[in-house]
Amino acid sequence: MTARLLQCSGWLLALGFSPAFGQTAPPPRAPLAQNDLLLAARHYAARYLANLPSFICTQTTEQFEAGKKPKHWHKGDTLISQLVWDQGREQRTLKLVNNRPVAQHPIWRSPLVSEGEFGNLLDTVLGDSSEAVFQWKGWDAVAGKRTGVIEYRVDQQHSTLRLSLGSAETVVAFHGLIYADADNGTVWRITNEAENFPAELRTKSILRLVDYDEVQIAAKRYVLPVHATVWLDTGENNLRNELRFENYRKFEADSRISFSTNDLNTTPSEPVKR
Repeated sequence: MTARLLQCSGWLLALGFSPAFGQTAPPPRAPLAQNDLLLAARHYAARYLANLPSFICTQTTEQFEAGKKPKHWHKGDTLISQLVWDQGREQRTLKLVNNRPVAQHPIWRSPLVSEGEFGNLLDTVLGDSSEAVFQWKGWDAVAGKRTGVIEYRVDQQHSTLRLSLGSAETVVAFHGLIYADADNGTVWRITNEAENFPAELRTKSILRLVDYDEVQIAAKRYVLPVHATVWLDTGENNLRNELRFENYRKFEADSRISFSTNDLNTTPSEPVKR
């Protein structure tokens, strides 16, 4: 499929933040041309999963809840899971709730659950099967890195974004932003926002942001998620999850995994003010 990158000078407000393009990060001296940058990002995404090793990491999920307006967030539970990535499959196992083993903390809730922060998200946006339409947005910076910002849209017919609430489940269209390295197309941030919810899902909006960075596993460095935020607005309530991915290490089929509160930094952080 030929990538379609449309020129557009407008800015789409997404995920509640509005960086000033052209002010916070001027274009580098010799960035990739806009279409070349999109093609580099797609090539990067196509190779991403195949280049990942099998690994283990710690996922910390801090839950926050607000009322109709997301102004005053209340801290909920902190969930700590062991995440294993092996041969393209991810498995999460909940280990601690509020720094206590699950067996010692029987009462807890998880009102908002998300998956796909690893390679699956990149593939569903930048893979050929998405038939996404792309628009150029401008230049920005992510963690000090020069990035070109590209908006994308994936229609319902080609979407793999599945949302569920109880017995109600549907696939919805979505859009978002890709922050690709101006020199080589590495994706350092990606956002997505679902569209056109059916009434039975009782959802007004759901948005996700994933930040990637270089982490070391064994003797090599890989670009992997380090932080993600997921927002859900039901119209009556707002939920937010702050996720951290830490303690990456190599996983092998015969690995023996120990999990202790002494190995983890489980101190809940303050809610992020938005």
